[in-house]
Amino acid sequence: MSKYLFLPAGLLIIILFFAPARNFVNNLIAGDKSRQREEQIIGAVSGYNPRVEEIQRILKDANFGSVSVDGLMGDKTRKAIRDFQKEKELLANGKVDSRTWLELIRLREELKDKPEVQPLVLPVASHSRDTKTEDEVRNILGPRGKTAQMAIPQDKNKQIQLVLQRAGYYKGKIDGKMGPQTKEAIKAFQKAKGLKADGVVGAQTWVELRKNLRD
Repeated sequence: MSKYLFLPAGLLIIILFFAPARNFVNNLIAGDKSRQREEQIIGAVSGYNPRVEEIQRILKDANFGSVSVDGLMGDKTRKAIRDFQKEKELLANGKVDSRTWLELIRLREELKDKPEVQPLVLPVASHSRDTKTEDEVRNILGPRGKTAQMAIPQDKNKQIQLVLQRAGYYKGKIDGKMGPQTKEAIKAFQKAKGLKADGVVGAQTWVELRKNLRD
């Protein structure tokens, strides 16, 4: 009987004195607590959740990754939440805690207050197709876009990248992905124009982008 009493004590010693085991247990506890906090704020995420759908819509409207608005908390949604948390200098664990939820609500209100802007479109001369390679678009736009003879691709993110590239702020590929390099280019452009450098293309940023297009 006495030997069975030593088993819990032995396990306790292993947990306390062996760092890997201790860290593993701590991570399990921390993960469980963060999951519980998230469920208290937005509800269960094991299936469809309308609040998750709302979060996805906010993140999608603010160009945080390629998020599907389906109400399901998948890997892409978690990644978009982490990117958002990094942007707001929060704990980037992909879980919606109270601070993350508050910042998401603030962003939703900011997006709601901004008027819808029209896409950046150049005069169309011959419109055989909208999708062009980066080199084709550069040749058409010219060094400052004064010889433009076609519409910029319909994809909003590609439009942003094209104008930023033409202005010298973006050096990456015209792929329509709102990744870190594109966001940094947006921030640099916003700083140069005296705007809030948040990496989000709102109404004022669009106005400046359109001005740059006409220069």
